[in-house]
Amino acid sequence: MSYHLQATFSRGELDPELLYRSDLEFFRSSLAECRNFITLKRGGLRRRGGTRFVAEVRDSALGAWLIPFEFGNGQYYMLEFGDFYFRVYTSAGRVGEVEVETPYSRAVLPALKFVQSTDTLFIAGGNIRPQALKRLGETDWTMEPMAFEDGPFLDVNISPTSLTPADTGNPVPVMTSNTTPSGAASASNGSSGAWQAFNRAEGKVVFSGGGSGWVQYRFPEAVVIDGYMLQAPSDNSRNDDMPWRWTLEASSDGTTWAILDTQDGQDTWTSNEWRDYAFHNETAFTHYRLSFTQGGGAASDNSAIGQIVFHQAGADQTPFALTASSVEGINAGEGFQASDAGRHIRFRGSDGFWRWLKIAEVLSATEVTTQVFGQSLPDTKAQSNWRLGAWSDTTGWPETVGWHKSRLAFAGTETEPQKIWESQTEDFNNFSVSHVLQSSDAVSAGILSGQVNRIQWLVDDNDLVIGTTRAVRALGKATEQDPYGPENVEQRPQTNFGANGIAPIKVGSVLLYFGPYGTDMREMAYDLSADGRVSQSLSEVQSHLFRNGISGACYQQYPDSIIWAWDTKGRVVGFTYERQQQVYGMHRHDFGGTVECLADLSGELSDEVWMIVRRTISGQTKRYLEIMQRPFLGGEIEDAWHLDCAARYEGEAVNTLTGLDHLEGQDVILYADGTDYPATVTNGKVSLPNGRVAEKILAGLDVKARAKTLPFPVNTQDGSAAGRKMRIDGCAIAVLETGTLRAGSDETYLDELIYYRAGDLAGKPAPLRSGILERSVETRWEDGGQLTLEAGGGKPSTLLAINFGTDAEP
Repeated sequence: MSYHLQATFSRGELDPELLYRSDLEFFRSSLAECRNFITLKRGGLRRRGGTRFVAEVRDSALGAWLIPFEFGNGQYYMLEFGDFYFRVYTSAGRVGEVEVETPYSRAVLPALKFVQSTDTLFIAGGNIRPQALKRLGETDWTMEPMAFEDGPFLDVNISPTSLTPADTGNPVPVMTSNTTPSGAASASNGSSGAWQAFNRAEGKVVFSGGGSGWVQYRFPEAVVIDGYMLQAPSDNSRNDDMPWRWTLEASSDGTTWAILDTQDGQDTWTSNEWRDYAFHNETAFTHYRLSFTQGGGAASDNSAIGQIVFHQAGADQTPFALTASSVEGINAGEGFQASDAGRHIRFRGSDGFWRWLKIAEVLSATEVTTQVFGQSLPDTKAQSNWRLGAWSDTTGWPETVGWHKSRLAFAGTETEPQKIWESQTEDFNNFSVSHVLQSSDAVSAGILSGQVNRIQWLVDDNDLVIGTTRAVRALGKATEQDPYGPENVEQRPQTNFGANGIAPIKVGSVLLYFGPYGTDMREMAYDLSADGRVSQSLSEVQSHLFRNGISGACYQQYPDSIIWAWDTKGRVVGFTYERQQQVYGMHRHDFGGTVECLADLSGELSDEVWMIVRRTISGQTKRYLEIMQRPFLGGEIEDAWHLDCAARYEGEAVNTLTGLDHLEGQDVILYADGTDYPATVTNGKVSLPNGRVAEKILAGLDVKARAKTLPFPVNTQDGSAAGRKMRIDGCAIAVLETGTLRAGSDETYLDELIYYRAGDLAGKPAPLRSGILERSVETRWEDGGQLTLEAGGGKPSTLLAINFGTDAEP
């Protein structure tokens, strides 16, 4: 007889193709089967926790999807997304009657990508305009389309087509006197020439009276102003007389003034120089004035201004016509489409500055109505320098979203599947670039590849890591000493192992992602010798668990660092991952139904894994929200939770448990004060047999956890025993706080190892065992020397090591 010690199970279940590869280093830490056990980072096996029934989804016929929302300070929510709605849950159940309408059908939910910033979740995907989901209060939730500013845009027009605006966005008419054609211009010195600051012509207006004063315009009706431009005098001798400190003020009566903008240090003007200033304002006023306290040059005598141009807030404007000279260059020669409504246009005015317009209505293939944002146009001249918006119902909307260096990044539309766009720094809706580029300006880049590789996901890892269908690339600084921005950006290839659309999982500094077909799992980490990120397979020796293709995954960091994934058949794979300790243990799990979605959420004592499980209950299809419970980590035996879709009672001793309508007609286990009793749910209730009562009752579906060892290599006097008949004569199993465990040759021949001992209290369940369980287990010669271990019912089970004796035929 030979004795064999398996002191670790850290590699988990091995691919059947490797069943006899005893030459592999990890063979002695692997299993032939690991089902409903999890491999522990320290090498043992522990029964996974059962699941707690939370609720049925709104429509079991259509199903739903899960998206976590973590507000912080212990406020953790799981969102049930269904067909054009979402609901809100906590671990305690549904939050009130919260149900919010969304633009997402059930069919597009798996394709959604999302990132969160405090109380806002940004969502992309489904070829739908990105949405902002906000928590305003415990029962106050909203979802609205994101309102983007100034882009992003397609490339600059290269066709001969020009665009002609019918208006400028400046609500002040071309003034010909202080009161004509409308409104009133005035100045602090009573100048009759104040109107010349609003006549849209180069020149100068001299304000006598020293370096302080004001010039204003009064509108006939209140308007919303959110920006202005100043031009220096055309006379070089007057440039030093431009004000360099001022406030822009607004009033509804000419008496009480509100400060909208303050500027200081605006000196060193050159002849006819324009400078623009923007501010946030949503209030309409009739009076606007520039009140300066420093002007008039070194002598502080007379001050001078060339022009003042106000900008009426775009949303406050009456849309005006924008006419194209032809359809060439517009939507591949098709001209404007009805789906272009809301689309942005970047337009370069005759002064050389870019503005952005938003299409209000499409009138024809060559004419739309627009509103101008940012600053007013200098005139209504035709221009051929323009860019159409990159995102619209015509071109498509970005399919993925991520963070990068305090910017919100989007990628991949139908028109530009290989393009990345990043917002301005800490201004997530703004995609503008300055006339003179700044490092905080928006960034855009295209994947540099010889083939079209659709972008699948974005991850912030100092660089922006970009997963595509055929490769992984990175976007980062071109020169390390300068700040990242539109003038300091470089794209670098990382690996030619591509990815699918499942959001990758970041564990420390390592990125875990799935291959383009979902049939392999890869690890990408920085490698010093390669001076870059290197990708390697993590599923090569457990590839059988991935053959159906993975549909999604989540990461439960605590307590056991497990990636949970589900495949296209609704089967679940767990992967215990601890790279520093070389722990790569895979295990499979059954939940008595088809798992359609998993998501992780922070909990009170550990991370929670939520799931949607499709079950057949009384002949009907039901889809339930369930939460996987913490595995048993010590304590009282009756507190263990190893049943699925379960509900728990705790209180005064009772015989009957009600409220089990979700398990109607199902055979269940009643785990009552630490003892198992079989029962069937009838009319939503079950009873303990023979009038028994209990204070703690867990009612749910039984889960069989099973582990099967590999055929250990045995050497005989005449060589290896590989291929010879073998059997096990006995085993010694090290366990920790275990209440149930059976052992045998296979699941049909099992002996219970936990039994009453002398001194155990009568009428109480056998206490949890820790230590060595020795048992004579005689298997058959044809069993190949493999041992099967199984645990069921409500009690916990943790295995630390197995020592068993085997015989091989001569």
